[in-house]
Amino acid sequence: MKITFDIKFLLIAIASFAVAAMTITETIDKYITFAGEANAAGFFLMAATLGMITAFMSIDQIKIGNRILVGKK
Repeated sequence: MKITFDIKFLLIAIASFAVAAMTITETIDKYITFAGEANAAGFFLMAATLGMITAFMSIDQIKIGNRILVGKK
C-alpha cells in the first residue's frame, strides 16, 4: 500500500490542528484575547474543521498493488 500526499494541503492541516490544540490548552490566549468562552469554542471548531477538510484534501493517491483506489490514473 502506497499513499502519496499533497504537501500544500498537508501543511495547512498541520497548522490548523496546531491552532486548534493551542485553543484547547489555552496557550493561544497569550496571542489572542477572546470575548468569551463561546468565541473560543467557535474558533476551535473552525480551526479543527479546516484541519479535517485539508487533511482529507491532502491525500493525493492511494495505491494497493496495481490498483489505484483514490487519485489520478
